[in-house]
Amino acid sequence: MFERLFEGFDQNDLNQRAREDARLNIYEPDAYVLATLGPEPSFDPVGNLRHANVGSHLQDPRIEEGEADIRGLEEDLARHPNAHFLIAFLIVLLFVESAGAIYVMRAIGIDSPERIVFGTALAACIFFTAWLLSRARNRAISVAALLSLGLLMGALTLIRVGENAGEGASRTVDWATGIIMTAVTVGPALLAEHLLRLLSPVQPLVRQRFQLSRRLASARFQQRKATWFVNRVADRRERWQRTAARMRSAYDIAHRNARAALGDSPFPTNNSTALVRRNQSSEPDNIQ
Repeated sequence: MFERLFEGFDQNDLNQRAREDARLNIYEPDAYVLATLGPEPSFDPVGNLRHANVGSHLQDPRIEEGEADIRGLEEDLARHPNAHFLIAFLIVLLFVESAGAIYVMRAIGIDSPERIVFGTALAACIFFTAWLLSRARNRAISVAALLSLGLLMGALTLIRVGENAGEGASRTVDWATGIIMTAVTVGPALLAEHLLRLLSPVQPLVRQRFQLSRRLASARFQQRKATWFVNRVADRRERWQRTAARMRSAYDIAHRNARAALGDSPFPTNNSTALVRRNQSSEPDNIQ
């Protein structure tokens, strides 16, 4: 309702109020404005708890601190290989490893689509072993991972030897061919192990930057909301002031016309209460 009053007011009600005030020797346009429009909107972070909460987001120190932290993390990340490039390369290696493992399942004699499922599982197992190698700090765990990877390579070698063994072929050549093909199959995982070691120190920095970016985005969003709120209060205050000025002018015209119709002089616009008191104090003298 008050938003509509800011755009316009009831002229008839204002004229009636001005005529009534003129008849009673009262000139109070501010009182009518206050009763009609309410108090003037203002941003008061001291006396209003909601405004204080909004004000705390206008100059949020977390934004500047977050930006400084992100710049520091970006400088640290610049000293390491690009994390996005490493991850993309790992995905390509996983695809190549899966293709090689599926071919192993085909050599074993497993039909499709089971060979795709088992081949993908074998590739995941090989990559998991490479991941253990890249993260293992305990010597026993590292040795166990190396042994497990060696067993995988041995099993793959036997499969390759059985696949490539032919009549009249040299046993040494068969074993060499099997070892080469096994290296081609397991090679992507070994390369992935090296990439995972490069990615290991980068991952905490990337996660930390992501968390800081989320917090910074949230703080900036709260700051934008606070700015919007303050601007909205300022717009409402400007509309209130324009409407109040129009109402005071209209009240003054109506009041002067009413005083002229009563044959009295118009009140000055700066001090009406004194005139009312002067008229009231002169009444006892007239009675005497």
